[in-house]
Amino acid sequence: MKSLLAVAITLLIALQATSQPLQRVMPEQVGMSTQQLRYADQAIQKAIDSKQIPGAVLAVVRQGKMAYLKAYGNKQTVPTAEPMTVNTVFDMASCTKPIATAISAMILIEQGKLRLSDKVSLYVPSFTDNIRVIDLFTHTSGLPAYAPISSIKAKHAAPNPSPSPIVEYIATCKRDTTPETAFKYSCLNYITLQQIIETISGKSLRDFAKENIYDVLGMDHTDYNPTGKLLELCAPTERLKDGSVLKGIVHDPLAREMNGGISGNAGIFSCADDLAILSAALLNGGEYNGKRILSPMGVQALTHVPASLASFGRSLGWDVSSPYSSNKGDLFGPNAYGHTGYTGTSIVIDPDTQTAVILLTNRVHPEDKGEVTRLRTMVANVVAASIYPPARKYTDHYYQRTLQFENENPITDGDIVMLGDSMTENGGDWGTLLNAKHVRNRGIIGDDAMGVYDRLYQILPGKPKTIYLMLGVNDVSHNLSADSVVTLLTTVIDRIQSESPKTKLYLQSLIPINESFGRYKTMIGKTNLIPEINQKFELVAAQKKIQYINLYPFFTEKGTNVLRKELTTDGLHLTKEGYDIWSKQLR
Repeated sequence: MKSLLAVAITLLIALQATSQPLQRVMPEQVGMSTQQLRYADQAIQKAIDSKQIPGAVLAVVRQGKMAYLKAYGNKQTVPTAEPMTVNTVFDMASCTKPIATAISAMILIEQGKLRLSDKVSLYVPSFTDNIRVIDLFTHTSGLPAYAPISSIKAKHAAPNPSPSPIVEYIATCKRDTTPETAFKYSCLNYITLQQIIETISGKSLRDFAKENIYDVLGMDHTDYNPTGKLLELCAPTERLKDGSVLKGIVHDPLAREMNGGISGNAGIFSCADDLAILSAALLNGGEYNGKRILSPMGVQALTHVPASLASFGRSLGWDVSSPYSSNKGDLFGPNAYGHTGYTGTSIVIDPDTQTAVILLTNRVHPEDKGEVTRLRTMVANVVAASIYPPARKYTDHYYQRTLQFENENPITDGDIVMLGDSMTENGGDWGTLLNAKHVRNRGIIGDDAMGVYDRLYQILPGKPKTIYLMLGVNDVSHNLSADSVVTLLTTVIDRIQSESPKTKLYLQSLIPINESFGRYKTMIGKTNLIPEINQKFELVAAQKKIQYINLYPFFTEKGTNVLRKELTTDGLHLTKEGYDIWSKQLR
């Protein structure tokens, strides 16, 4: 019995540790505009077309939910092309500094094992000057930007020297400035922080970050030196002189050649979903899904510029307003913070709007010639500008369906689109009903004219071959007059004809209702309104020079305006026989 209990407990712990990605929602559900975010798609695609990057993944987090997640282009182009996917794992390069090293050091501060004011020499005795821990965090130590790898290797030829050659070099190298007199971005600061973390914890930075950050939050696609399935998901970076292409091996030379891939300045590999979880935790005071990595005060300290160093613009691991902060864009406020990675990665987090922008590219593939500085700014601007309440709000089902459409292949000029409300959605596989290929069901239960209008951006850019439009019954249920229903429908038709003029548009009549079922109280007394609306629809079709399909007479009881009972399940929606009659008229 005890062994069974132990197994159950182990299984429960394993299930709790399993990654739980952020809930996917439509941008409108968290106060953002999908149509505005499309400008980010355009900017990224332009960068791909101009060969600045082979591909990208964009994730936008708002209010603890994933509001936008898309993959673009290819994750590799040599030796063969492979398409980018949203679960691609990237070499995060210098984003390692905040998401591994800085958070790990802050955890030690919260545990009472480290102080910002401590001299580095307390933990690395070969340091003999007054550089403090806070100076490493904020790049105000005066250490040079990088280190000469070949000369360090030549000087330290002995196996397994202690301290490590790179730490020994950092401790004794010439300083560019005295501490806290200037900002100079330096990878050496974070390699030194790594040494401090490992000295205090007795663990490698890899193990410490995994145990205290990634395992806690369920970030199971984040690690140093990826292997197995994680390695398979990796986007390659640069092609080396010998023709080999780095994949799952850190691009940064210091991290790769001096620290075996596990380094405080670079080396972490991660994906959009994991980084979204981390961003959500930071936006939620250090906690996600009931799991905490930092206290709210720790997050506050980590992400705000220390008062004594305000002029330099760097917080404890993140960039707030230094010359390197252009990835924040021009619109996010003064409390936004972020970081970039040399390989083409970028994270921006804005606590004021509860938003994070994660843009992942491998711009150094296959050659270190890509450029993403401008792209980062433009994407951040697009995301910031998308934050405003939608003009209209819809049902959860509406957003679930539009999110489903977002994840499907885009509409193309060879597609037939069935567009409408529950009558259309409930038809299911319209390709089978019509005995035709490339038929897309874009019906949404409960949708009305403006709901369709607000989602045409998912349809019209593809310039579909044909659209069959049936719309208006839900507008009728809102107690609108016949003229009002027709006006709204005309607005939809006008937009379709304006944005996709070559699309063959068919306007279908409304189908009669049967009030005797008593199911829909909002449709009581509306039986005779349906044929009145249909007459007006036919006039609109003539005016707009589109074909009108009058389905109405095929569904009425003889001599009445009432829907035949055998063709409906509830007085409004159709049986299989009803759909057979409908589809026959379209064929």
